[in-house]
Amino acid sequence: MSDGQEGSPCAEPQGDRENEEQQSEDQDVKEHNTRSESFKSLFRAESLRDQGTEIKPLEAETWFFKGVSGKEAERVILQPENKEGTFLIRESQSKKGNANGLCQRLASPPLKKSQSISKTDGFEIPRKCVLLQSKREVGHFAEGRMRLNGNNVRVSVKMQSVEGTPNQAFLREVSIRKVLQHGRLVQLLAVVTQSQPMLIITEFMSQGNLNSYLRSDLGRQLELVLLIDFALQVLDGMLYMEENAYVHRDLRSANILLNGNLECKIGDFSLTQKLKEQRYILLKDEKVAVKWTAPEVFREETHTTKSDVWSFGIFLMELVTFGQTPYPGLTFAQTVQFLESGLRMQRPLGCPEELYYVMLMCWEEEPCSRPSFQLLRDLLQNL
Repeated sequence: MSDGQEGSPCAEPQGDRENEEQQSEDQDVKEHNTRSESFKSLFRAESLRDQGTEIKPLEAETWFFKGVSGKEAERVILQPENKEGTFLIRESQSKKGNANGLCQRLASPPLKKSQSISKTDGFEIPRKCVLLQSKREVGHFAEGRMRLNGNNVRVSVKMQSVEGTPNQAFLREVSIRKVLQHGRLVQLLAVVTQSQPMLIITEFMSQGNLNSYLRSDLGRQLELVLLIDFALQVLDGMLYMEENAYVHRDLRSANILLNGNLECKIGDFSLTQKLKEQRYILLKDEKVAVKWTAPEVFREETHTTKSDVWSFGIFLMELVTFGQTPYPGLTFAQTVQFLESGLRMQRPLGCPEELYYVMLMCWEEEPCSRPSFQLLRDLLQNL
């Protein structure tokens, strides 16, 4: 008996062995296809039992997503309206005809496709109900008119950039705006999501963004007491977001809007995310507002509420410098190096030491050493 046959009762002919191996491979493929078909049939049968109707094509099921990648499916699962246990089934992109699942521990009804999320919640309106009155700035807000509670009211309209903003990203912002309802957040009034370009319609803020107002002649005349009142109003909105486990991720004066009574409201939720286990992990190539962003975001690619606290400290600096860009004269890369060296912006002329101390608290290197939004509110109220 040769070494290659040691331990075997007899040697098999080479030709017979190759035939058996081929038959085994054919059988594996056949069993794989059978399992795939059984998998599809299982979900069809479940749908039949649950709905009491005739079996629908797989593509018609609310939990089946065709033509989406694994990363896109992950974004859908993590949308804020979806609870733990949400699942979907998608068509495999590597093995056409097979279905792949993306799931957690199944505990809730099947996911509804995000393209339909706004049909039944009272926000969706026909496009003809909105009339744009200012220049169409795709991806930015334009002024418009909308019929609301019997009145023709002024509104702001954010138009989707079809080429620059994927549907899922725009719909995620829509979902977040629906969830976040507070007097210190710019309120969502309606949406148009059933055709493109999609629209987000919000309340009209007549004085525009706070950064532009601070830079104006009127803004430069504001006294410190009113500037601190602006900060307190913003803190009310951030406290609400913290309580509901959301991070804004782009808190700055350009994203704070003012109405005719100089009331502040937080706007632009395009970067806002729901926290999972008290943090949000950045996706590859995801945008950040560099000069308002905490150092740990660059190091660990993770956002927490304490990262928003850091941004609030930068916002305070914007207030007392009347809209000056942070880290003047530094590029984005130089700003990151500046922070990595442990340096911080100096106290600007006219800024009280007590207020500058609050800023430094927000800019502590360790996130856990930074104050909470509630403590910040208490500190500013006592200045």
